[in-house]
Amino acid sequence: MSDQPAESRFVAAVLVVCSVVSVLLSLWCIHIDHVINNDGIEYIRTAERLADSDWAGAIATYKWPFYPLLMLLVSKIAGVSYLVSGHILNTLFFTGAVVLFVLTVRVFGGDSKRLTVLAAFVALIHPAFNEYRAFIIRDAGYLVSFLVALYFLGRYRMFGDFYHRLGIILSLLVASLFRIEGLVFLFCTPILFSIFKPRPLGLRWPVLMVTVVAAAALVVVLAWWLLMPNVSVNHLSVLDQPLQVLTTAWHQVASGIGHKLTILRSEFLGQYSSKYVYVLFGFAIFMIVASATLSQLTVPWGILVVFGAVGRYSFRDSGLDRLWLSVIGMHLVILAIFASIMLFLAPRYPLALGMTVLLIAPFVLEKLFFSLHWRELSIARRSAIILLLLWGVGESISGLDNATRAESVKASGVWLAQHAVETGSLVTNDRRIAFYSNRYLDRDFISSDHRLILQNLAKGRWPQSEFIALRFHRRQDHTQAGEQLETLGATLVEIFSQPSGDTVIVYRLP
Repeated sequence: MSDQPAESRFVAAVLVVCSVVSVLLSLWCIHIDHVINNDGIEYIRTAERLADSDWAGAIATYKWPFYPLLMLLVSKIAGVSYLVSGHILNTLFFTGAVVLFVLTVRVFGGDSKRLTVLAAFVALIHPAFNEYRAFIIRDAGYLVSFLVALYFLGRYRMFGDFYHRLGIILSLLVASLFRIEGLVFLFCTPILFSIFKPRPLGLRWPVLMVTVVAAAALVVVLAWWLLMPNVSVNHLSVLDQPLQVLTTAWHQVASGIGHKLTILRSEFLGQYSSKYVYVLFGFAIFMIVASATLSQLTVPWGILVVFGAVGRYSFRDSGLDRLWLSVIGMHLVILAIFASIMLFLAPRYPLALGMTVLLIAPFVLEKLFFSLHWRELSIARRSAIILLLLWGVGESISGLDNATRAESVKASGVWLAQHAVETGSLVTNDRRIAFYSNRYLDRDFISSDHRLILQNLAKGRWPQSEFIALRFHRRQDHTQAGEQLETLGATLVEIFSQPSGDTVIVYRLP
């Protein structure tokens, strides 16, 4: 491959190949993991509310209605179910993410044929682009919008005109319709713009003032977003009573963190070491963010990125280096805030961070493949590099080998759809069983804790229910639950299981 700049025909050919391969990868992932994810059920519930013009009910079901609205539109236009429309959207979004990643690498200095192909290689094989192709999630829409913003930021570095600045703002505005992080980056655009144009301190005051105002507005909006799930405020309170929204959210966050600190003191620290609770809390936040990020990036790719950053095999423009590091820093701050509030991070939360970090990967791979003098390296170094590359390929293959372990969940739901036909006739601990049995709207009959379900059954709750279906993870014993159900007079009807997957037991209630 040549290191000469790639002409437009070459770039177009690479992007077409990327798009075709990306669609095929999505079809493959959906084929091997065809059981709907839990979030997908919530989106379908919301889309059904939107179809009935019940906006209040839709927002009460899920507070981000834009993605379900897109599912509704695709369903109406294509004449397909909401499930299929979700898969169509995510296939398009992940394909767009692959294409935008290649274009962004080119804008960041990788405009040669060699780097264009390497960028396509990274985008098509890394787990960050493939692991969630079978999922119906709004994150895919956020990722493609965020990559559009990064692309325009790179173009803004080159040209610095109004249109690219407008493109950045609009793309982040769209990103904020999918995830709250888009709103954070939108309010941080003054900082992003100022990265490229260092000025004397006196000329930075306007930027500083705009940033302060934007930060204040962002804090109020974030507080409102935090309170929405608990219905602590209505949708107009952010305009009518912003200070009340802010103080209520602050008290809620402080109360939640205080509760976590109390648990850390009582469970992990002794009487004489309780003063170190904040150190332990900070260390826990650091480990949560670090482990989630490394898990998403994977160890070999993480080592590759660190090698490139330390060896300065990065972009060919110091302004782009600053932008890259600044965006990574913003991602880490956002994740740290999430972790401090919830004390956990969902595996997909660092996806955008992972894709941002991976922008440097094609440049590092070019250095390894084409610039290193292999004969001058020691056998140990050569072996380490080869092992690292093979490890990275293995991790990438694993991202395309996520076969479902929930066949029994779907099978039990399909069976129950023919038997539990009345509203409230099924009690279950799995939303997917309720979905495939067409009982997913009976939310009062779904509880994730099977022990709580058994306790409520013993107390006489759900007297009208006819069936109970309980899912158990692989290696999780369901004998005791079965004995408790038989004690209550229930009769075993079916057991759905697979050797390497979940088990579902179905009992007929007395």
